[in-house]
Amino acid sequence: MPSAPRSSIRVLPWAVVAVTVMVMAAVTIGPFAGTDQVTASPTSSPSSSTSKAPAQPVTSTTIPAPTTTTTLVPAGLERAVRHAGASLDPTWPKSLTVITDSVVLGAKDVLPGAMPGWKVDVRGRPALMVKVANKELAAAPVPVGSVAVVALGYNSLWGRDRANYNAWAKKFDSEADTIIATLRSLGAKKVVWVTLRNPDPSVIPANALAQAGKYNWYFPYVNERLDALAERQPTVAIADWAAVSNRVGLTYDAIHLKPLGARLMSEVIKAGAGVTPSAVPGL
Repeated sequence: MPSAPRSSIRVLPWAVVAVTVMVMAAVTIGPFAGTDQVTASPTSSPSSSTSKAPAQPVTSTTIPAPTTTTTLVPAGLERAVRHAGASLDPTWPKSLTVITDSVVLGAKDVLPGAMPGWKVDVRGRPALMVKVANKELAAAPVPVGSVAVVALGYNSLWGRDRANYNAWAKKFDSEADTIIATLRSLGAKKVVWVTLRNPDPSVIPANALAQAGKYNWYFPYVNERLDALAERQPTVAIADWAAVSNRVGLTYDAIHLKPLGARLMSEVIKAGAGVTPSAVPGL
């Protein structure tokens, strides 16, 4: 895969980035990014091994009112927006910042061209976790765009068969709320979160099926929490990559983008941001 440039959240080469986590049961992180598989006790509590980053103050006057109006989209992208969130205000600067792991890094060279007139900044690295991303944003408080996109969740902790689900969900929810508060404190007026792809086995390349089986089981858990996030914070938009990506030819494995997938992902992000997307040739 191509190398990614450095940025304020260091965009490191597309190489293995080890993520150290506390020992917890059939819990995995860093799917398909060359990261280690982590196992732990299904009865262990996430709160006992993790520290919660303090939430950044949120200024209510910077949070636009929610809207239920969805963006008109071309055929094939009708479900690209799961929740519209705040309306895009035409008076805001046309600037968009993406915080991502290895998945949307695959679209970093395509997204700017898909959004002419916008300043697009893609920050991240493979295997980036929500808690770590927030810590790095807070430690180096570089302003973000008026629209901030969070494309994280593939590298998160869960128990198989919903073991200790409520505790893991509480941990994820807290980290999600914290990074959203941090992004708002850095200038984001609209926050968009991208759902995780959860494809049928029939659309995953045969050589990636075994690897996908190690991780795909918890992707629906993350998407459940993103639905809950939209209920808690109705100004947050949910760009629904899961709803439009269950087709062949988009990824090298189960999640990492091929050129066609990068083009489709760019349009999904645009739709989530409130920018009218374009049709994707080849779909």
